Amino acid sequence: MKQILKRIVDLAMIVLLPLLMLEILTGQKCHEWLGTAMLALFITHHILNFGWWKGFTKGKYTPSRAFGTALDLLLLLDMAALCVSGIMMSGFVFRFLRISGGMITARQLHLFASHWGFILMSAHLGMHMEQFFALFRKMFHLSEKNTTRTCILWIIAIILSVYGLYAFIAQHITDYLFLQTHFVMFDDTKAAAVYFAETIAMMCLFAAEAHYINKLLCKVGKKSQTDVYTKPRLL
Repeated sequence: MKQILKRIVDLAMIVLLPLLMLEILTGQKCHEWLGTAMLALFITHHILNFGWWKGFTKGKYTPSRAFGTALDLLLLLDMAALCVSGIMMSGFVFRFLRISGGMITARQLHLFASHWGFILMSAHLGMHMEQFFALFRKMFHLSEKNTTRTCILWIIAIILSVYGLYAFIAQHITDYLFLQTHFVMFDDTKAAAVYFAETIAMMCLFAAEAHYINKLLCKVGKKSQTDVYTKPRLL
């Protein structure tokens, strides 16, 4: 039951992520409620995965584990920045707090943290992609290995990643990542569906990158472990 709840929470966060990146289309009030829901899901996610924190200082840190841990800690800091800046700017959900001052700084921090958070959350998804694949195989009673299905998934991943790279460049995302602009640039000639598709494609791009980086690091970790066992001892 706990595992099912974990996956429901994870899937809900995946759905909310692209919607949160499209505030200019959803409107501020809706954006605030979606952001509050994401925060609640993020906290629930950590409660359900409290075992990760209990084992934080235990065991050996392989390259894959170090990469995943670094991503998780950066994401935690990023979410804290989003939470603080979002509450400071709130005009609806947290309006009762009557916070005044620091709005310019809060807006800059929120814009900065939201785009880095988008990348980090997408990468976090990619790190756990195998678990979602296993869940879908179980749900639809699919065999674990299928060459045709694997090739189709590869083709889809490549197409989405290329489109995501195009969207990343076209939307000048690096300007937000490195504080080159303090306002969201929106092309009102582009349909909302196109913006949504581009956001999904960028999610797939960063998820795929993290997924294959992790697979490479897993191989490196296994190889180094094998080398330790096979290396001749000096007398």
